[in-house]
Amino acid sequence: MNWTFSIPAILIFILLFAFSLISYAYFFRLFLGFRNLERKETRKTYFPNLPNEEELDLFFSPLERIASWFPTIASLSMLLGLLGTVIGINTAFGEMEAQGKVSLEILAGGIKDALNTTIVGLLVAIPSLFFHRVIENKIRYISELIIKDHTKLQ
Repeated sequence: MNWTFSIPAILIFILLFAFSLISYAYFFRLFLGFRNLERKETRKTYFPNLPNEEELDLFFSPLERIASWFPTIASLSMLLGLLGTVIGINTAFGEMEAQGKVSLEILAGGIKDALNTTIVGLLVAIPSLFFHRVIENKIRYISELIIKDHTKLQ
């Protein structure tokens, strides 16, 4: 298999790789922080008394702000994959036009770039959306645990 790619495809791969690193780094940092909050002793340290809704919102606001980047990364990754598709097909047709003949090799090279950027874009977007859902559920779960810690209905 020929692993050479056009320069635009390589640039898109680099951007998608950066988005992937950011997504995974944010996720694991948040996830490890939530594991710490799952311990009752830690929750009691942060919330010795029953917090009201505003206090919980203030506490989780920075975490929700970080988590809001996951859908953004997913959307940008899908759009970059689509951009790679358009550039790959456009490049293939441009090269065929410059040569003045239809060539299967040129068309295949452009389609290869197009499909690979789409695949990589989806491989970054899908985990980012999954990470967003996991973090949203963790925030909800920890909020419920904090409230349950201070109620008699355990």
